[in-house]
Amino acid sequence: MSTVTPAASVLVSRGPESREVYAILRGKHLKFFGGFWAFPGGKLTKAEAQNNDRLHARRLAACRELFEETGLLIARRADGSFPMITDDLVQLRRRLLADDGTLDQALSAHGLAVRADDFQLIGEITTPAFAAMRFATTFFVAQIPNGQTPTIWPGELERGEWFSPTQLLNRWRDGELVTPPAVMTLTLLGDGPVHDAPSRVASVYERLASGTIHPMFFAPNIQMIPLKTVALPPTAYTNAFLVGSGPRYLIDPGADDPGEHQRLFDVVDEQHAATPLTAIVLTHHHPDHVGAGNMCAARYGVPIWAHSRTAERLKDRVPVHHLLKDGDRLDLGPCPADGRPWHLDVLHTPGHASGHLAFFEPVYRLLFAGDMVSTVTSMVIAPPDGDMAEYLQSLRRLRALPSRLLLASHGNVSADPAGVLDAALEHRAKREQQLLDTLAEGPAAIDDMTARLYRGTPEVLMRFARAQVLAGLLKLQREGRVRPIDSERWQVV
Repeated sequence: MSTVTPAASVLVSRGPESREVYAILRGKHLKFFGGFWAFPGGKLTKAEAQNNDRLHARRLAACRELFEETGLLIARRADGSFPMITDDLVQLRRRLLADDGTLDQALSAHGLAVRADDFQLIGEITTPAFAAMRFATTFFVAQIPNGQTPTIWPGELERGEWFSPTQLLNRWRDGELVTPPAVMTLTLLGDGPVHDAPSRVASVYERLASGTIHPMFFAPNIQMIPLKTVALPPTAYTNAFLVGSGPRYLIDPGADDPGEHQRLFDVVDEQHAATPLTAIVLTHHHPDHVGAGNMCAARYGVPIWAHSRTAERLKDRVPVHHLLKDGDRLDLGPCPADGRPWHLDVLHTPGHASGHLAFFEPVYRLLFAGDMVSTVTSMVIAPPDGDMAEYLQSLRRLRALPSRLLLASHGNVSADPAGVLDAALEHRAKREQQLLDTLAEGPAAIDDMTARLYRGTPEVLMRFARAQVLAGLLKLQREGRVRPIDSERWQVV
């Protein structure tokens, strides 16, 4: 299970009755929600995390992150007044950004202190366990001190702006990226005063802490639903997706555990009541993508759609009622941005599985990549159904799309689809060269090559590593570059 890092975030308003909140646009190069609008915040320093007063430590972190990212310093003098941001405080901001000293020490030197009533607690959200990077983020609401103005410096952030919740949600509806916690919080706030956040939002945060699936929307009517499945380590979750404004589709309900079924039903029941589900759509036949397919089809009275080769592999287990092929379009109803016709393009992308489908949504430019790539690990290509040559060709096809956000079946989303796909292609090219270099030294058996190239891989995964070696050899054989000597040994042509 991934480590959970403590963090803090702040909803900053202009005043007690202000209906505007300050949001920051995170740099596209950042690994965690790069390219997304979010509230100021970040992880605790080592010193803050070791503070025995948990809530005070998070207030200190909220104050420091806000100061580092925006230049706003919500700390008071002994007389209760806030400081003006003078040159010495600007230099303090630079030192903190360079990890030179702690906020506690710096505030004490300037006769300042963080007061609890300046950072009103909203609640805490922990990134669900499906993500490789997880944060337990404590959210606060605070008010900008008189005479201070937010200033964004180049680096981790691109810019900051004041928004009413409706304004930022409209930006999101028009295609800009906003983190799911911010979307949820802004929706709950509506156009009420930002300082009402504790009363409007806290109860929902508490429900999430009890195990309710987080409302993770990456565009309007595009919801990701991570479900615990039986998958290959380090993956233990498969993302289902609820897509469309009517028609609406549930993609890859893969959970096979009754508890996960109920968590999925809790989400889909509510959505189905408002806009009935149209179909269950499968990217491919692997168990972690189809586990709840039959149950969902029966519960909601809808058919299952998939590629013909997936239907063949699922025969007598999961009945496929409608066959999808490359070039088909799935109608999603009116687009939330402007009401125009909205759809998913169906892409046949064999390689990981012969019947694998990916989907591209051209308005928000979302790529539903299925198991073509993962943001957690590399994908298994296991012959005979898996084919390395087809896989690479499919990757290149996806790379050519103008995607803005990649939604894989395993791991978090990425605002750098081209980078993720390029990394997958580079990884395969490196593995191929390793095979050729090994065989250049003389004929070798598959098991020997596997042990050499995948040294350190847990024994339980070695059969999948062996499948990768075989897939690479079969591709090279097809190209006339290597050939088998017998059932185990291979050599360079």
